[in-house]
Amino acid sequence: MISLDQVLLLQQKVESAVQKIAQLNAENDALRTKCSELTNALSAKTEQVSAFEADQHKIEEGILKALDRLNTVENSVLKAVGQVPTQTLPSEESSVQTFPSETESAEVIQQVKQEQNATNNDETSKLKEESDDIVVSSEQDQNSDLDQDTQEDQNTSGTNLQFDIF
Repeated sequence: MISLDQVLLLQQKVESAVQKIAQLNAENDALRTKCSELTNALSAKTEQVSAFEADQHKIEEGILKALDRLNTVENSVLKAVGQVPTQTLPSEESSVQTFPSETESAEVIQQVKQEQNATNNDETSKLKEESDDIVVSSEQDQNSDLDQDTQEDQNTSGTNLQFDIF
């Protein structure tokens, strides 16, 4: 038969098993919550990486377009100076390029600045001449208006004198 000691021992084992189950359930819930948080963080980071990759592609395209524009400007400057560029920017097939020396570049830049200054000075002179012409024309118009006003005043005063005489 079953003794009282055996029943108490069984009761203790059942209670410890229930406590262990409760502890494991709490730990399981905590782990599930943490797993859910990590999954959400992973999806957010994945979205960020995708956005960064898309932005990186746009940035790369922008840089390549800017480099192409700079290459075009450089070529036009060199053509204006009479030099031929040694090589254009590398395409995807070639990764080697050469550039003019710093001295040559500085000379080209100085020449371009001088040409721009000359152009600006010419444009400024033309604008000054045009404004002077406008001022002279305006003064002439004002003088002719004054002459007309003076003549009208003289005509009017002469007419008034005639009425005064009668």
